[in-house]
Amino acid sequence: MISRSSNPFSLRCHTCIAWSGVSRKIPVLLFHAEAIVLKDANIRSIGEKYNLAFKIVRTESRLVRGILVSHGFHEVHPNSNDFNLMWTGSHLKTYLLRTLQDFQKVNHFPRSYELTRKDRLYKNIQRMQQTHGFQNFHIVPQTFVLPAEYQEFCNYFCKDKGPWIIKPVASSRGRGIYLVSSPSQIPLDENILVSRYISSPLLIDDFKFDVRLYVLVTSYDPIIIYVYEEGLARFATVKYDHAVKNIKNQFMHLTNYSVNKKSSDYVSCDDPEVEDYGNKWSMSNLTLLLLMGQIEDLIIKAVLSAEIQIATACKMFVPHRNNCFELYGFDVLIDSNLKPWLLEVNLSPSLACDAPLDLKVKASMISDMFSLVGEFFVYITFYSLLKSSFTVLHHPYFLKPQALFISIRLL
Repeated sequence: MISRSSNPFSLRCHTCIAWSGVSRKIPVLLFHAEAIVLKDANIRSIGEKYNLAFKIVRTESRLVRGILVSHGFHEVHPNSNDFNLMWTGSHLKTYLLRTLQDFQKVNHFPRSYELTRKDRLYKNIQRMQQTHGFQNFHIVPQTFVLPAEYQEFCNYFCKDKGPWIIKPVASSRGRGIYLVSSPSQIPLDENILVSRYISSPLLIDDFKFDVRLYVLVTSYDPIIIYVYEEGLARFATVKYDHAVKNIKNQFMHLTNYSVNKKSSDYVSCDDPEVEDYGNKWSMSNLTLLLLMGQIEDLIIKAVLSAEIQIATACKMFVPHRNNCFELYGFDVLIDSNLKPWLLEVNLSPSLACDAPLDLKVKASMISDMFSLVGEFFVYITFYSLLKSSFTVLHHPYFLKPQALFISIRLL
């Protein structure tokens, strides 16, 4: 474990160190995705020399472990307090957050469920629509939370017969999701979301797809958001046909990898150099450049909708402003009019590498993320002077106060 007492200045020429700050005297550890394969002793030397430690709690991530170990970090027991980085699959209890020291980091903010629980996300966006105008925050389809809003849904259904899509409020990987054409098909014995199904999606070769984007938030006060330059396009395995007779065909209507990998028509690509074949492509092969402005706008607005709750929780429970960071998985669907829609925001997006493309995208993304969150060496605020594949988001609606980060706030 390392804290402020370490002397970083013998590291001036090391390939894993970037020097930042006004006088270039702040060392920041750079992570390299290829280190997993290279097993380079020089890359490991920094983590080993400074006794950097991590622990993984309530999750299993071979990729995170592999990147950290290849950079000389050693793993400690989940109950140990001697760590620089904690990677956990769920939120930390508030009493544990309060015990974090200034050089320790954890990969979740308190109350992130305001963004990642489907019902909370929708309610927060709905509040922003009411405050700042419906059209300014029209980034999700019309949605109702049942059973509380069942009567409102029935009234709306008289004007719009759908189809509608049912989602549990706190599930992932496509579990419990299905389409309905009548309120009578909806159970009312549990909390669920019912959303207007986007029945005219943009298609590629007649297949429906969505895009998984990786979004890193390093602060909620001020808001600092990065979006990774590469993402994954996930395709359904049956050609799209909006006829009512196909309403129960999950392999046609759902794009979740966890659903479609079970299809006999699922096609995997084993060539790491081919990124536009099979049921999973790299996002860059979709040529969405002209839409990225709209997609970034959607990401900013979604994060802003949960800003107050999460920032307040940080002030209450997080002892040092740089203790927390979070990687989110944003799932976006593009309709036939080229409008992007936010489907959901994923807590702890999957880092499984079931195909070479997964490893290619996710290893580089995680390495860039660890380089950005920084502070593994010195007790000092990290200034972003690094070259990275994450892009800092900004928006004309928001102020950009100070420092080298772009900070995002509502006017």
